[in-house]
Amino acid sequence: MTAPAELTAYVEAGVISADDVAAVALLVEIASREPAPPVPDLRAWIALGLALRAPRDGHTCVPLEEIADWSGSIDLAQAGHLDWPTDAESWRQSLATAGPLVGGPGSRAPFILDGSRLYLARSLHEECEIARRLTTDGGGIEILLGGPGTGKTTQVAKRLIEVYRAAPDTRIALAAPTGKAAARMQEALRNRLHDDHAPDEVRHAAPEVRAAVEAARPVTIHKLLGYRPHGTPRYRFSADNPLRYDLVVVDEASMLSSSLMHHLLAALGAGTRLLLVGDPHQLASVDAGSVLGDIAAAARAPAAPLADRTTTLTVRHRFGPRIGGLADAILAGPPGIPQALEILSGRWTPTADQRADSGAGSGAALPDDAAAIRWVRPDSGAFDELVAEVVRHARAVCDLAERGEARAALDARQQLQVLCAHREGRFGVAGFNALVERQLGVKAGEWWYAGRPLMVTRNNPALDLFNGDMGVVVPAVEPGRSDAAFPAGKAVRLVPVSRLEDVATVHALTIHKSQGSEYAHVIVVLPEQPSRIVTRELLYTGVTRATRRVTIVGSEDVIRAAIARPIRRATGLADRLT
Repeated sequence: MTAPAELTAYVEAGVISADDVAAVALLVEIASREPAPPVPDLRAWIALGLALRAPRDGHTCVPLEEIADWSGSIDLAQAGHLDWPTDAESWRQSLATAGPLVGGPGSRAPFILDGSRLYLARSLHEECEIARRLTTDGGGIEILLGGPGTGKTTQVAKRLIEVYRAAPDTRIALAAPTGKAAARMQEALRNRLHDDHAPDEVRHAAPEVRAAVEAARPVTIHKLLGYRPHGTPRYRFSADNPLRYDLVVVDEASMLSSSLMHHLLAALGAGTRLLLVGDPHQLASVDAGSVLGDIAAAARAPAAPLADRTTTLTVRHRFGPRIGGLADAILAGPPGIPQALEILSGRWTPTADQRADSGAGSGAALPDDAAAIRWVRPDSGAFDELVAEVVRHARAVCDLAERGEARAALDARQQLQVLCAHREGRFGVAGFNALVERQLGVKAGEWWYAGRPLMVTRNNPALDLFNGDMGVVVPAVEPGRSDAAFPAGKAVRLVPVSRLEDVATVHALTIHKSQGSEYAHVIVVLPEQPSRIVTRELLYTGVTRATRRVTIVGSEDVIRAAIARPIRRATGLADRLT
């Protein structure tokens, strides 16, 4: 069956793509061989195209009840002249014309209409299985929630010490969604084990127990599950071949997609316990779903099955009350905008309770909180001064690298990081990187200059480097050659740059890529105009990468718009969990 000519207008408006139309046309053609072939009307074609598009936009379904304002990355204002009913019933009636292509839960149709949510069959299956495992697995699954610096790593360290002390032969796996997050998990655990301010049960644990915890090496979830991109089955470990561990701990669980969470839960053995750790307010997975956010929302519901298995930490120890107050104001959405602007303008004074919630009353050494926040308008002279500060920092790193002081250069890199909301443009990663390198005097095509900050952009298991790993270029012992220095605990690992494949310069990097990291001073650079991708979760994630200072570059209009705009992720998981 040929697609209706009217669909061209929807493709041109960005509602659906030409590939989506072609995929629906193929399914309609296959279904036309059925005894009762489908004759979908125009609206049914659009709805099926939206269902195919939904996972690319981070959704597991199309919520027909919210079709009036639900768009993902679709600009409905552009589609205003098109047929776009705002009531779910009109869409349901149209979907009835798609015949065998659309079924109810339990059917074998490629699209499933579950109430007012339209799913791809696989997406619904994964979501239902996640809900079933989370709500029926007794005490085998626990969730530990908390923002940056609230003590999640301390709690994990205490749990591991407790487990190893009780049974030294316990089989434990530590994992995270990305290689960078796994490396950060290992570093954070090691630092906590050697922290003089750690709780007594951590500091005074038996040497053999501490050694066992420190020896546990986190891996990516894909590696844990034996992912084989071209294999059959795709994952080595599954319900038919479960993981052989007693306890699996997953950090940075906010980055878990619905599909990856499904495969992880399916691979758990009957006696395997799972501890999910993360911040539900951070950015969700780049793939479909918002699993940890849905879990957190469901756990707050009265008599929720997950409530007694969810622990939420609230007292922050990483930064002072001004950064904490700004983070809270951002998460509050529109009602928090006045407080956010007061903090940015320097007119806000924390209360005693707010200081206590930030850990300021704990006796730990905190920075001068009055200087912790700075707001720079992009069209002011202060912006030029800020760029000069960034260039001075970059030059200091280059000087250390040129002298062969690799560890010092890596440590200096952690003192300041520019985080951009966008990749392109004057205030994007590309523009900021070019600006810094131009002022450093880097020549065109000069890639391997000493002090160049690098980020690995694709996993390279042969070099034990993973997407998100960061290093610095340093001169090699052999004249005329260069190495990239990567942190290896307190030591340094050198890799010849000739062996590196996919890397990027990161004088500036995206906020997305910074998730799971921390820096003494974070400079969050927002675009010149409000943008759909600049959400409160993005701004919150950028601000909370800091330990001592935050600088926000952006106009008041852009900041207001970011705080007012939440990430829209359409899923049914939270409802299924309650």
